[in-house]
Amino acid sequence: MARTITVTKWESEQDVDNAVHTIRSEMAGGRGLSQETERAMQQSLRIADAHLTDSFLRAIREHIPEAMHYFEEHGGGS
Repeated sequence: MARTITVTKWESEQDVDNAVHTIRSEMAGGRGLSQETERAMQQSLRIADAHLTDSFLRAIREHIPEAMHYFEEHGGGS
């Protein structure tokens, strides 16, 4: 059954933590992010406040570095 990922504007660190958890869960499956999740996370990243963007990218870099390539255009590159 297909999941529906909703694009939301992150309003708090908890929203960022939830996004990181979602990414970690999908990456653990070994197939990377689904296109739906990738697009939703990229859109949320585009519309997030700067401090939440930085927090998100820092968390991805620290906890799921193999997912960084999904967010390189948003400052996630090395």
